[in-house]
Amino acid sequence: MLSPASPISGATHRPHAKASVLVAYIVCPILLFISAYGFWQSFSLLMRGEISQQEQLFYLFCLVVMPLALFLFLLITAAQRLEYNNLSASYQLRIDQMQRRLNHQEDFLHSITDNNPEAMTIFDRDNHFWFVNLSAASMLRTQARDIVGKPIDRVMNYEEAKKMELRLNEVRSTRRPIEMLHQTDAVDGKLRFIQTHYEPLAAFGDFTGGVIVRSEDVTNLIVERERRENMLRQVIGTLVAVVDRRDPYASGHSARVGQLSRAIAEEMVLGEKEIEASEIAGSLMNFGKVLVPREILTKTTVLTTEELQLIRDSILTSADILSIIDFVGPVVPTLKQVLERFDGTGVPQGLQGDQILATARIVTVANTFVAMVSPRAHRPSMASNDAVQNMLRDADKVYDRRVVMALSNYLENRTNKLDWLKTGKQS
Repeated sequence: MLSPASPISGATHRPHAKASVLVAYIVCPILLFISAYGFWQSFSLLMRGEISQQEQLFYLFCLVVMPLALFLFLLITAAQRLEYNNLSASYQLRIDQMQRRLNHQEDFLHSITDNNPEAMTIFDRDNHFWFVNLSAASMLRTQARDIVGKPIDRVMNYEEAKKMELRLNEVRSTRRPIEMLHQTDAVDGKLRFIQTHYEPLAAFGDFTGGVIVRSEDVTNLIVERERRENMLRQVIGTLVAVVDRRDPYASGHSARVGQLSRAIAEEMVLGEKEIEASEIAGSLMNFGKVLVPREILTKTTVLTTEELQLIRDSILTSADILSIIDFVGPVVPTLKQVLERFDGTGVPQGLQGDQILATARIVTVANTFVAMVSPRAHRPSMASNDAVQNMLRDADKVYDRRVVMALSNYLENRTNKLDWLKTGKQS
């Protein structure tokens, strides 16, 4: 993660400085002695008349001035060397302290992240690996010390490196985190699901443009979720089958309401949870019929007001019975609102307009449409277009016009409609 200490070393420069000082200590006294001796000798010879004044100046230059100049040069050089040595030692001490502090921080960071199964990687502004924890190194099938400081394309293959660089640059430019799920092959050859978070890091010191990438193997979570979803669908299928056996004239009605509710929700571009809730609630809205006497469900004549009310009440009973199941989306709240009317005259709360869940408004339209286009013991089926027109007449009163229009658009423009819708009438 961190670069090693600077190559500047006191061991490299201090011997040179000591040698300079030692030379100065030895040579300088000699030079001073030569200068003093030359001055005395030239003065003595001049007084005895053995040399001329010009010769005395030559002696003074060679034996006094030059040694003194050399003395001063050595003295200044030794002082500079000594000062440089002290500065070098001071700088080296600061570098060693900083390196120890950074090493402590790195060890602390590793002690936290290496015990975390989540892979953590930090990239610098140049897209080089700045930090790699144990899990990330294992995921990259190498050692952390062999990764740090390298560019992405030196560690990952070209395509993966380019995708990674694009995401890192996007996070830096937008300053917003990115989350994604992708598939990969593990060492054992099995397919794994990896969830990855990209998040920009705040600048600290001279470290800017950093991005932390956290990756987690969520294969087991996804497998468990799929297992639970499959189990839930089996339960739903069983519950729908129970209703169909009690009301053979409405066999398949619940499944069709669920399918059409999902199609309408997708047409309205709702979220995935709302789409799932629409389908499940549509499939189970008539589950409360298990409490309705069979002779009412199979009656071939027109139902009385009391019998119709009993069937309507059974829809609300569905929500109470199914509340013990832990659905992911708003399935139970949807079932509690499917008898509400868009104008606020429905039951049980008299909700109006957008106060009613979108999923409940969708299921209401889907249930009514399926009932209209399906034959019953006391009446024939209705054509799809006629059913839509009937609901449009009650739009903004009983139904949400947007939902009815989404149904109409689905019927007219989707070539991949549900099979039971392609005949126009239901048998």
